[in-house]
Amino acid sequence: MKKSKNYQKIISQLENLYIHVSEMAKDGGDEIWSKDKKALQEAIGIIDDYEKATEQTAQLVQRYEVGAKVIHRDMDIYTCPNCGRRARHNHAYCHWCGKKLIWDSVPVPQRKAKKKK
Repeated sequence: MKKSKNYQKIISQLENLYIHVSEMAKDGGDEIWSKDKKALQEAIGIIDDYEKATEQTAQLVQRYEVGAKVIHRDMDIYTCPNCGRRARHNHAYCHWCGKKLIWDSVPVPQRKAKKKK
C-alpha cells in the first residue's frame, strides 16, 4: 500500500521514537518506558489502519458513487460501462455490479402505441 508523504513522515518519527524508548526500557528504566513503547506501537497501528480505511473508502466511492454513462448498443439495449451486462432503462445502479449509471444524453426508447379498434 502506498503511504502518503505526511503519514510516512509521522510513522518514521514514531518508529525512531519507538527505537529510542526501547533502548531506554532495556537500560533498566522505569515502567513508564514500557508503557510508552506500547503506546507508540498502538499509535503506529492506528495510523496504518486509518490509511488503509481511507484508501478502501476512496475505492468504494469510485466504484459505486462515481457515475458512468450507460452504453447504448441497439434500439432498446443498454449496457453497463463497468461490467458490460444489460442495464434496465433509467435504473440508477447496475443490477449486476452496482456501478452508478448516468442516463444523460442517452436516447430514450420510443414505444409504439397500440392502435385501438
